Amino acid sequence: MKRKYRITRAADFKRVRQSGKLYAHSLVSVIVAPGEIDSTRFGIIVGKSVGNAVKRNQVKRRLRAIADQYIQQINQGADILLIAKASASTVGFQELFQAITYGLENAKLLD
Repeated sequence: MKRKYRITRAADFKRVRQSGKLYAHSLVSVIVAPGEIDSTRFGIIVGKSVGNAVKRNQVKRRLRAIADQYIQQINQGADILLIAKASASTVGFQELFQAITYGLENAKLLD
């Protein structure tokens, strides 16, 4: 994912968590807040509850790949956080894809 599509600053993560709307799923929480710029940006959070470093990095790679697929479809300039839950490391790519799709559809970011 290109840098212009990523949330990188801690202040932006904090702003999205505090002012955004949460859409929960058993695998991934999706938090959506209005963006400060015109393009859509994604932030990914994978905590130690997901597993060891190998599992966390695997989940991060999967979430980044899914976010890449949705960047062109979301044109509202939103900041989106994807927060992996502990069960995210035990499922495959397709289940994570469906969980994120569920959150984005509930947020009315997808048709």
